Formats: sequence, C-alpha cells, structure tokens
Amino acid sequence: MTAITASGTKLRAPRINGHQTFGRALRSEWIKIRSLRSTWVTSAVAMGVMVVFGAATAIGYHDIPEQVDQAKYQITSAAPFGYIIVAVLGALQVTGEYASGQIRSSLAAVPKRGQLLVSKAVVLAIVSFLLGSVSVFLSWAISKPFIGEHAGSLTDSHYIGYIWGSGLVFATIALLALGLGFLLRSTAGTITVIVSLLFIISGPLQLAASKWPWLFKIVGCLPSIVSEAVSDPFQLTTVWGTEGPQFLTHDQAIAVFAAWALVPLIAPWFVFSRRDA
Repeated sequence: MTAITASGTKLRAPRINGHQTFGRALRSEWIKIRSLRSTWVTSAVAMGVMVVFGAATAIGYHDIPEQVDQAKYQITSAAPFGYIIVAVLGALQVTGEYASGQIRSSLAAVPKRGQLLVSKAVVLAIVSFLLGSVSVFLSWAISKPFIGEHAGSLTDSHYIGYIWGSGLVFATIALLALGLGFLLRSTAGTITVIVSLLFIISGPLQLAASKWPWLFKIVGCLPSIVSEAVSDPFQLTTVWGTEGPQFLTHDQAIAVFAAWALVPLIAPWFVFSRRDA
C-alpha cells in the first residue's frame, strides 16, 4: 500500500513480516505466568506447606521406634495440601483472564484458540511438575540429616519415583483445573469442583459402597485414588488389582488418572473454539 504526500512523494507502508507461531504463543504464556504475582504466591505457599509438613512428618515418624522404617515414605504426606494450591494456580491461568477481560487481548494475539489452550497447558504442566518434584525433593533433603540411615536413597529407582511421580500428579491436577476453568470461567466454581473430586465425594461413596459394592468401581476411578498409582509408581504396584477401591491394575489406574487431565482439556477445546470470549 502506498500514499502520496502533498509534494507528490510516494510513501510505502511498512511490511510486517512476523506471524503467530506456537513457539511464540508458548513464550507469551511463559511471560504471563511468571509475571503474575499469584503465580509466585501460590508456588511459595505450596512449596512451604509441602516441604515443612513433609519433612516434619518424616522426622516425627523417625522418633517413633515402631514407625522408624516408615519415616522415609512420609516426605509426600503434605501433598494433598499442595494439590489444592496447584489447582488454584491452574484455575487462575484462565479464570483470571476472564475476570479481567484480558482473554480478549490473548485471543487477539493468538487467534487460533486451540493453540492458545495448548500453550497454556504446556507452560502450566511444566511449572506444576517442577513445583511438585522440587517440593518433595526438598522435603527429603531437609529430613535426611535428622533420620540418617533411615532416609530413602536417591539412587533407588523405587524411592526416587516419589519425586517425579509427585510432579506428574501436580501437573495433572493443574491441567484438570485449567480445563474446568475454561468450562466454568469461575475460580470459585473450579476450585469447588476440584476439592469435591479430591477430598469430599470419596467419603460418602465409600460409605454407600458398604451397602452397594458396585460403587467401589466409581470410587476406584476418582483422581484421589488413581493418583496414588502415579505419586507412588513402584511401592504400591502389588496393591493394585485387588478388591475394593483399588480394583484397577496399576497400568489401568495410571491411564484413568491421565484421562482426568486429557478429557477436561478436550471438552473445553470444543467449547472454547465455539463460544464467545
């Protein structure tokens, strides 16, 4: 496009050579997540709670003679508190944008909605994985000097599974919250659903299962149950495939837990791509 000035000189409009790519979408989401104060606050709280309570529980078990051998397994005892906090982090990545109206700017920068959703999911999964893994590692590192030879070894592939397994659980729960956030567009609503799935609904269902045993099939598929197959990938392999809530095999439990992240992302993709911002 050209324009002619009063003196007859032709001016050519500058050409913009850049175009939106998935890599640039990832970079923009990374900038957003690390520049938000809520990210640092929730991460600090999650790590503080998990590290302090996990290490304290491990040390406390070590001081009980009959429980000394179980002390090393307590480094993940505070993980459920971390689940709630990381769910808040996942929800805020999308509900915060809807609340502030920033979602319109995000869509203007990344018109392909599927690309925006996936870039948010990738960045959130990486941050959440590191948050869970580092927290458990620090719990081990702090408790080790106190429990000495009874501490687990990082050279033991079974034991180190607690560290990367906890990271995977954190990432999955964060993605579940992200997907629900796209669907509900409400931080309070998303957190309510997450807390219900993780901590509330299993209790009444297990009580009802004493009368109707088929309810154990539902309990055994809840994220609070199948997450144990991921956070403790080796120690409990012999437990799975038995009666009751752990009726699934170990591999089946892992697949079901993965579905808790994938399904809530696939469903919002259809809704998000067709619904107004």
